[in-house]
Amino acid sequence: MEMDTDTKISATSARANTNLEMLCRLPITSMNIENQQEVLDVTVRLLAEHLGAKNGYILMKSNNSDLKEQLIPIARYSLNHDKTDSTLSNSLITKTLQASRGQLVQNVMNNEEFAGDPSFQTYNIKSAVCVLIKTTRYPLGVLYFDSSEENCEWNEQDLKLLEALARFIGLAIENARLQQNKQKNCRLVAAGHASLYISHSVKNILQLIGGAVEVIDFGLRTNQIHRVKRSWDILKPNLERINKFTLELLDFSKERTLEFGPCEFNRIVQDAIDSLRAQLKQKKIKLNIRVDPKIPVVKLDSERIHVVAVNLILNALDVVDEQTGMVNVQTAYLKDDDAVELMVSDNGPGISDDTKESIFLPYQSTKSKNRLKTGLGLAIVKQIVEQHKGQIEVESQLDKGSTFKVLLPCGVIQKDD
Repeated sequence: MEMDTDTKISATSARANTNLEMLCRLPITSMNIENQQEVLDVTVRLLAEHLGAKNGYILMKSNNSDLKEQLIPIARYSLNHDKTDSTLSNSLITKTLQASRGQLVQNVMNNEEFAGDPSFQTYNIKSAVCVLIKTTRYPLGVLYFDSSEENCEWNEQDLKLLEALARFIGLAIENARLQQNKQKNCRLVAAGHASLYISHSVKNILQLIGGAVEVIDFGLRTNQIHRVKRSWDILKPNLERINKFTLELLDFSKERTLEFGPCEFNRIVQDAIDSLRAQLKQKKIKLNIRVDPKIPVVKLDSERIHVVAVNLILNALDVVDEQTGMVNVQTAYLKDDDAVELMVSDNGPGISDDTKESIFLPYQSTKSKNRLKTGLGLAIVKQIVEQHKGQIEVESQLDKGSTFKVLLPCGVIQKDD
């Protein structure tokens, strides 16, 4: 008898250790809105393997507390079945939702309530378990596993473990959404402040444009083309300024999802430079380029990286002297860190230590009397870099210039990918 008790204690202890090891492997605590799908995929796979389940699902009704409509599978693990097939039992899911608590069904064919379930019969399911995924306010969906093995021995402890994990998953999803909303709200507040500044600037620009339009109209009526040409030189750059304001504000305030794909980093930087040739020629600024030929094809959002490069170089062009200005652009591949680096340096007036942080805020006047406000360019750069989980650093000395260094983690894409 004593032997039996010792054996039970030993088995319980071993099971507890196994559960603890599995919990430590789950990536739920690292969930954010960008990696949510990956985290849920890994979680459902690890739980299915831990339980010995043949199939595992996470089903959710996105951003809606009403679960009366059909839930949608957003993550799945399947050991034997094609992923186009679904072994889900709608009747078990419905019972779980109605009872507002987890359901464990063993020996399905001997269970009067579920013996006739079409999914259980079609896939010869022997055991199934379904628990609610909840937030602090309402249910989000369900966590579901099944098995066709005769010796599947799930019990109430497994059910309680899954219920606890499902609540944890729900809280992690809710936290990720709250963080996303917080970031969105902060961005909209900043965009609001930027709009206020832009409205004053645009008002002044429109006054200049209005005057230029009157002169152009008069010049055309009186055939004084020299007046038209003079006023056009006022009208055109101010129209371009309004267009720049508008596009930057839209870019900054709009929520964008990164589209990762093959990125030829050096080519993206070169394209950014080529798009600014007119400004370089007009201001007679010297630009030096040094790219690292060892940078492979990496996995980044090429379009957004182009925006980063353009804005950093534009910022440098804006602050250097038109006659003696010099801008250096350099790329590097940090193989050990699995990252690429972009550095843009200028010989402008520099930035004081107490204003370095504020240069990434919209329309902050952090420059010397010869420098304009920062606009939205650097704010957009910081936003994109942070979306890529990268870092941006600024090294600067007054009257000696500045260097902006962007470090972007990336995955190398093989030639046969």
